[in-house]
Amino acid sequence: MFRLHDRTRRHLCIAGFFLLCVTPTVLVTGWCVTRHLPGHAAAEARRLRRELGFDVSLDGMEYLRPGVVLYEGLELRDPETGEVILRCRSLEAGRVETGNDKTGPGESYVLVASQPEVEAAALDRVGELVTRLLRRRAGDAELDVRLRAGELTLQAPTGSQTLTDLAGSIESTAEVAQADVEFRLAGDRRAGDERSEPIRIRLARNRKTTPAITGFDLNTGGRALPCSVLAMGLPLLRSLGPESRFDGYVWSNEMLGDPSDEAAASGRYNGDVVRGRLLGVDLDRLVSDRFPHKLSGTADVTIESAEFGDGRLESASGTLVAGPGVISRSLIQAAAVHLHLAPGANSPTPGDLVPYEQLAFEFVFDKQGLTLNGRCTGGDPGALLIDGERVLLGKAPQGAQSTIGLLRTLLPPSELQVPAGRQTGWLIRHLPVPQIVPAKGAAPPSSGGLRFGGAVQ
Repeated sequence: MFRLHDRTRRHLCIAGFFLLCVTPTVLVTGWCVTRHLPGHAAAEARRLRRELGFDVSLDGMEYLRPGVVLYEGLELRDPETGEVILRCRSLEAGRVETGNDKTGPGESYVLVASQPEVEAAALDRVGELVTRLLRRRAGDAELDVRLRAGELTLQAPTGSQTLTDLAGSIESTAEVAQADVEFRLAGDRRAGDERSEPIRIRLARNRKTTPAITGFDLNTGGRALPCSVLAMGLPLLRSLGPESRFDGYVWSNEMLGDPSDEAAASGRYNGDVVRGRLLGVDLDRLVSDRFPHKLSGTADVTIESAEFGDGRLESASGTLVAGPGVISRSLIQAAAVHLHLAPGANSPTPGDLVPYEQLAFEFVFDKQGLTLNGRCTGGDPGALLIDGERVLLGKAPQGAQSTIGLLRTLLPPSELQVPAGRQTGWLIRHLPVPQIVPAKGAAPPSSGGLRFGGAVQ
């Protein structure tokens, strides 16, 4: 047997101690120290900025266990304006093994947020981030992200709204990419009612079509969602009033139009479908604040179907019931003349404002025009506007009335066919307009140029 000198054995033991004990301890200690240095958090913030496309700041970070990191004081800002988009007291992020016997092994990236706050004015930037994730190349590794938060606060100048039981996910495969989020409003869960459905929003991108199409849908879960919450992302809804609510379903999908159509080719041509109820609509805010007529009262609108394209109402059908309130005589007279409604009795109330008890009608609105059918519970059959037994506006004619008639009803008299004004622009952007059809026998347009000072351009 080979024998070592005593001094050699001691040297070998000391070398082994330093190699196997001291050196790993020093390396691990140094690694731990560097992970807690301020520069490491700054480096991680720069990495997140490259990934997310926003300015990122961190108060600190801590590795809770292998593969799980805790970000403290996370803040996202717009890189151009510097405005805050999101704040989060802490965010735990880590990978979790998922899968089952059918799907096979998998892995999800799980985010658990504590006290997140989102600026309502920046919701579109959050949507851009989600869309960017959904647009990742199909050849990339499959994406599976899960988000949980007990509460999320939407901050707006008009106030804040707290969402509870927030859960979200982003999944991406070669054929489809999909983002889902569900939540409840603070205090919305009914006591002892476990069947209470959350509000659900889905954004999906179908890669099986050419080009890929992005779709969006919102389902309020059978409850009336305050329009003030929806207005944080859709400011147009503020005109419905602070007490208005929406209960229903919204679906939107990019339309594949004619490639020669600039709007369709650019992806701005959207198809939107709305079904549901608008409750507590403030007619004073919707009509009186925009047009030179007075109409007050609260309306409930049942929307059987409403379709939009490129931000314009293409068609709509449903019912409206409102009252009591007051209406200006000028609006009653304009509706009788331009919408060809049967004029009713003159109200004995002095002045321009006339009280009414009920305004009720069915409506169909499309490119053919506006069709009305009165549904007041009192007065003559087919009446649209009544005050007790007195009919203020009677039965509508058969067939559709021109959209221009509605414009003339709401806008002040003018010698122009359509008054040119700011209010007209708002209406034309949001109401259906007919296709221009040349009159019979009209000469075709000339192919000649436009003359300026005798020269053809």
